[in-house]
Amino acid sequence: MSNDNDAIILDALEKFLTAEVDPFVHDLEARDEYPHEIVEKMKQMGLFGCIIAEEYGGLGLSTSTYAKIVTRITRSWMSLSGIINSHLIMASAVQRHGTDAQKQHYLPRFATGELRGGVGLTEPDCGTDLQAVRTVAKRVGDDYIVNGTKTWITNSLHGNCLALLVKTDPKTTPAHKGMSLFIAEKREGFTVARKLEKLGYRGIDTCELLFQDYHVPADCLIGGVEGRGLQQILSGLELGRINVAARGVGVAEAALDLAVAYSQQRKTFGKPICEHQAIQLKLGEMATRTAVSYTHLTLPTTPYV
Repeated sequence: MSNDNDAIILDALEKFLTAEVDPFVHDLEARDEYPHEIVEKMKQMGLFGCIIAEEYGGLGLSTSTYAKIVTRITRSWMSLSGIINSHLIMASAVQRHGTDAQKQHYLPRFATGELRGGVGLTEPDCGTDLQAVRTVAKRVGDDYIVNGTKTWITNSLHGNCLALLVKTDPKTTPAHKGMSLFIAEKREGFTVARKLEKLGYRGIDTCELLFQDYHVPADCLIGGVEGRGLQQILSGLELGRINVAARGVGVAEAALDLAVAYSQQRKTFGKPICEHQAIQLKLGEMATRTAVSYTHLTLPTTPYV
């Protein structure tokens, strides 16, 4: 996609966030209310297909452009960046490792947001050590039957699909050779046990999930081969790290804007504090760090495939 098209996308995003998001963020965050109307408009803008290739109906953006999008979204409301982040990690796992049939069937639906969700990794006794997952999938005929529990799963209440990490061979060593990744749509046996309360990062749903004799078709095994799940999801998480870095820059930009605005309003000794050298030095350092971070984050890259 050309720089001109990138500029058009970023300009449209700026207008959307200013008019449709900024006026409502405080109330939505305070009530921990999911932004259904905002998400529908994000679908219409194609944001759920940011990094999905154009041949599958996505925007086919580079990671640098995606980082700019996340940075700008986060300046308004960080929760929205999470709604697309987990979804695109799932999509990237299919785009990079799925069979041709899986790409043709799922990526266009991911791009439109018809199927929307995230990644089912974390469990009550398993966080960063993903090889310790206990959720198991057993092959029975043309299906796998899944049993286990996941927790802290983003987009699992209002979404309808996950890239689900399980063990198809829980006895093998090393453990990663027995791990597989499935495209898991909501159906019988896939239960949202409870929504988890958070102090911040609200508005986006985070839940505990229970899988009880959940049947997933063998055709939904990403790549069609068992034992590759950990490598597949870790490659998808690379995109998530870009998103998280961009969030940090977006929050820093928002903090800088607020700090400058406050320094122009607050007065001491008969003048705004922005006219005191000590405050100017602090604001200057904040601005420098933020600008350098943005520059590093948005260095030119190729489309994410």
